Amino acid sequence: MPATKNKRNEQCSIECIFGKMLKKLEVPVEFDLPCWLKKWKPTQYINIKRNVYLTKRRIEDDGIFCLCNPLLEASTVCDGDCHCGMLFSTCSSSCKCGNKCVNKSFQHRAMKKVKVVKTEKCGFGVVADEDIKQGDFVMEYVGEVIDDKTCEERLWKMKHRGDTNFYLCEVNHDMVIDATYKGNRSRFINHSCEPNTEMQKWRVDGETRVGIFTLRNIRRGEELTYDYKFVQFGADQVCYCGSLSCRQMLGNKPRSSNHVALHKRKTDLQNCIGELVRVWRSQDKRYYGGFISDFSNYSGKHTIIYEDEKVDILDLSIEDWDFL
Repeated sequence: MPATKNKRNEQCSIECIFGKMLKKLEVPVEFDLPCWLKKWKPTQYINIKRNVYLTKRRIEDDGIFCLCNPLLEASTVCDGDCHCGMLFSTCSSSCKCGNKCVNKSFQHRAMKKVKVVKTEKCGFGVVADEDIKQGDFVMEYVGEVIDDKTCEERLWKMKHRGDTNFYLCEVNHDMVIDATYKGNRSRFINHSCEPNTEMQKWRVDGETRVGIFTLRNIRRGEELTYDYKFVQFGADQVCYCGSLSCRQMLGNKPRSSNHVALHKRKTDLQNCIGELVRVWRSQDKRYYGGFISDFSNYSGKHTIIYEDEKVDILDLSIEDWDFL
């Protein structure tokens, strides 16, 4: 009982205090959140330094060897005229140039100083925290390496969750780097139609990896951008890069005419141009993504354009397709 009485007295005292405060406030007072509560935080992810393989790692011998002379008086070798570098291959451990070799950016992880910032229209972005010269290695694009099947499954889950930010980089067939859950600051680099960096595929000790290199000199405080160059399926997305050569819309339509399906399917849905669909291919036992590009009022059929260039349209037998 005494404990209950004390609790009631405590509650009464708190109510009395708030009552007195309200009487003193003759007019409503606007209150603002403290600065520490308003500070933004980047999307949560696990920071990693190297790719995490969720599929079989592919190591291939490219047969490229360094031919540079380590006996030269120059302080550095294996630079722009290096046989390996010209073929987008880093020098391996067999390189005889030792510490003079500068063609091991991926192995040494010599990242440039950058920081993540909040942009006005494009969410988070990355700006240089130091001057960076043209042709320099900025950082590696890393994440979870997955196959096409896993990529498709993840895209479906993102679709159902209503996610709008994607961090997928297709490297080769059945090899996609997904920085959604694990990655580094490169995942925040925004698109630009007039970029100052570019993605390059390099062979590092037989492994294919992706690096971000500068296209021109970049001053400290300048935002880093690259051209996503992805194929946009479905509705167009407005580009906010603001460059003089801005294409206004994000993404490119399929380049090759062999993407166009010669097989058309009849449907009662006429107002679905631009919608994403998936088509089942029985011989591969998998779905292929595409989008509806046209509708013929005469035949009552839709034309579907496919994302995968390897799909043989003439042999494609459409048993079923549905909207993504």
